[in-house]
Amino acid sequence: MSTADHLNEQLAEAAAAAFSESTGLAARRVATPKRRDSNAAIEFRIGGARVRRSVQVRENIDRIGVLSAFSAAVNRDSGTKPTLVTIYLSPDMIRACRELDIDALDLAGNARLIEGDSIVIVSGRPRVAQAKAPRSRTWTRSTLRVTLALLVTPSLLERGYRDIAKAAGVSHGTVQNAVRALVDHRDVFERPDGRGLQFADRERLIDEWVTLYPRQLRESLVIGRYRAESNDWWRDAPDLPGQCQFGGEPAAAILTQYLKPATVTAYCADAPPREWIMEARLRPDPTGNVEFLRAPVALAPIDGLPPNVVAPLLVYADLVASGDPRNLETARMLRERYLAT
Repeated sequence: MSTADHLNEQLAEAAAAAFSESTGLAARRVATPKRRDSNAAIEFRIGGARVRRSVQVRENIDRIGVLSAFSAAVNRDSGTKPTLVTIYLSPDMIRACRELDIDALDLAGNARLIEGDSIVIVSGRPRVAQAKAPRSRTWTRSTLRVTLALLVTPSLLERGYRDIAKAAGVSHGTVQNAVRALVDHRDVFERPDGRGLQFADRERLIDEWVTLYPRQLRESLVIGRYRAESNDWWRDAPDLPGQCQFGGEPAAAILTQYLKPATVTAYCADAPPREWIMEARLRPDPTGNVEFLRAPVALAPIDGLPPNVVAPLLVYADLVASGDPRNLETARMLRERYLAT
């Protein structure tokens, strides 16, 4: 058993014990099922019946955007949804679990669990100080950028570290460390023919990346926020491929013809383009409806797509991170159309 597997089982066991203590209902960790959508399992005694739930352990589900990313990942398949186990769920997060229909437990005894006619909700228990789990070293900002570059341009798997470093905007050494971490985590492996690497499970890797992106990378990319007088200014903005491209809601509207954007997201290679700011009369505003982010990977037009949008994976991640139900519906359309393997 790997260190990660052992940690997942430890956290599931701790969550089960905390649930029992806070609710008076028996719960215990049981053998992990051999399923791709779970990494632990817990058996509950509810209403005299024994109920076994597959579990997904995610240490850092601490924001609603990250929770909605988890929801999008588990709802992508039509099978049984796993129960979330995480470090801590605030009252706002428990409320979000109810709205997103996610069963979840934390290490403090907070929970939202529905089984048949039984509903269990525990909220407001304080964070347990000793529950702080060792943070995985696999996922850093640099690893997320390298992984995004590989997911956006899979041909990089068959090329050298220098090409990957250029696409991800990181050093050669950083790519070496990131790829080694991905191999150790069994996300990629060497091809039998010796011609580079290949994904072990691209769908699963997309789910994990999208879950981590809002918390560990996205906030660090924000350059500034502005307010626009019109929500449609972006439609007339000149194309600036390689310099600035739309993500989030405007990109989704372009790609699906379905969404009417309320917030405009744009990714820039450097600073926000002055021509956009001047023509649209954008005013700096920390709560504005226009956000500019530094692109986490090199910007470039993608074959078959309009030149003013970023890679669909980044658009999808923005929509999921928003937590907005209308955006999640569009995100599902986008995934089916552009990210299905």
